[in-house]
Amino acid sequence: MPNLPFELVEDILRRLPVKSLKRFRAVAKAWCSLIDSENFIKLHLRQSLISISNRNLIIGGLGVYSVDMEALDRAHVIKPPFYYKSVDGISNSCNGIVLVMSDPPVLWNPFSRDYRILPNCSTELQAPFESYGKVAYGFGYDPVSDDYKVVRVAEFRHKITHIWMASETKIYALRSNSWRRIGDFPYPLPFLRGNWRVHVNGAMHTLVEDLDEMDGAVAVIMAFDLRSEKHSPIMMPPGIRLRGVDVSLDVLDGCLCVVCTSRYRVVIWVMKEYGVRESWVKLLTISPPLIERNDIVKPLMYARDGARVLLNIDDKRLVWYDLGTNTGEEIVVEGLPFVFYAEACVESLVALDNGMDEVKKKVQRKEKKKEKIRSKRDDDFLSEGFKLVL
Repeated sequence: MPNLPFELVEDILRRLPVKSLKRFRAVAKAWCSLIDSENFIKLHLRQSLISISNRNLIIGGLGVYSVDMEALDRAHVIKPPFYYKSVDGISNSCNGIVLVMSDPPVLWNPFSRDYRILPNCSTELQAPFESYGKVAYGFGYDPVSDDYKVVRVAEFRHKITHIWMASETKIYALRSNSWRRIGDFPYPLPFLRGNWRVHVNGAMHTLVEDLDEMDGAVAVIMAFDLRSEKHSPIMMPPGIRLRGVDVSLDVLDGCLCVVCTSRYRVVIWVMKEYGVRESWVKLLTISPPLIERNDIVKPLMYARDGARVLLNIDDKRLVWYDLGTNTGEEIVVEGLPFVFYAEACVESLVALDNGMDEVKKKVQRKEKKKEKIRSKRDDDFLSEGFKLVL
């Protein structure tokens, strides 16, 4: 290995899983510096995304687990290096980082084990009369500022009708490690739908019911851009109505998905080109006996060849669905909880202490300055003491 050009060593290393890279930091100082460098971290992530490698499922439920997508044979227990109350409080994954719905929330890289506990964030808006409040979090990446952001929306609804009344929005940026208040959301977030997880193309997405239509309620997708902090609508696939159908949003391989669930059938649409209505395609239609009545289906990821899609069915089964033959094969994963939720996640070395580096450096500079002053004072005292003796 010492005879290999360093460029070739770098090319080999960026193809490896995070666990191996963490071990190889001890090989040499040059390797450690390379693996820890911001440029290598980005190259490693890009390589994994392009080659469709180093992919895992993060499983939540009674504990936290990871399942290697290449093997899909066993669920490995992950013990977070911090305490959190909820057993099912992990939001969407973004570049290997997940948001843990703890109090306060935690940004966590399960593979590098880096984490950042977010600063406390309180609600300033006074609750309207006869209302109750709930908080929803969204998490995503702003590619323009190269920053990870968390959106916190505190909503107030009527105690009896549950109608949305008001909201307050704050946004957290990893680089500044601080919250700030922004313009409030002009629409409600999904009610009792779990966490707000649909992050695509640097924006968070919400399904909103439009009651102004003459022919009844229809669904509209609202996108909140993490960079501009502006809201914009995205058109749904043609012909979708809310009556008799449960409509939800999801993400598959970086594409926006619409999942339409009726009693005995589930239809999944995928937007192949973001923001282009004509790019909506019907990916698959599932019915019994593959699913049971009112089963909830969540798409997770494609197989390497793109011919199959891994589905989480009713938080109880993992199924490979063949897009060519329209058949399903249930996957048996040893150690998988009886009931679970799953998120697709790529391994990465993305660090979560970059926003604290400057703070640490400032503290270290102050300590060094104090040490110099203290040392100079001691030297002066000693020299004066010797003068007195002499």
